[in-house]
Amino acid sequence: MKASQVDIDVDAVMIRCTARDLKANFGWLLSEMRALAKQLRKEERDVLRVIMNHTGVALTVRAVFPQFSREGESHRTLRRLRAGKFVRPSKTGRWHLDEPIEPTPFARMMWDRMGEERIFTPHAKPNPLSASTRTPAPRSAVTWDNLLERIHERKKQPE
Repeated sequence: MKASQVDIDVDAVMIRCTARDLKANFGWLLSEMRALAKQLRKEERDVLRVIMNHTGVALTVRAVFPQFSREGESHRTLRRLRAGKFVRPSKTGRWHLDEPIEPTPFARMMWDRMGEERIFTPHAKPNPLSASTRTPAPRSAVTWDNLLERIHERKKQPE
């Protein structure tokens, strides 16, 4: 294993990853999160903030949504948060009143390290090249015949 690689034990299988692999996977998960985050309503973001800022024993659906009903608005909110990789039902895998709401490990890491604002703010795209950016003129390869000419040209150019 190289220093730029890491072995991760996942489900009894050792997976070797490079920094590039990890960046690609984390980047993809974050883009999925952000794609859904921009569609969340204010109330849904408020619910997510309550869940993510809670410490101690996991909140149950009942604690967050006392009037929870399957196929109701609170159920749709939990489904959206789950689709965005923010939370998951940790005991049975389905949402019901006594189900603990668990932040996903990835969501926890992003929330703690990046913060809510950066998760909900789309990644800034790099500025495109300016049209005024000048492309250097093509030059011939340096040979013994033109070496002295190149040296004299450099001396003439201001630094």
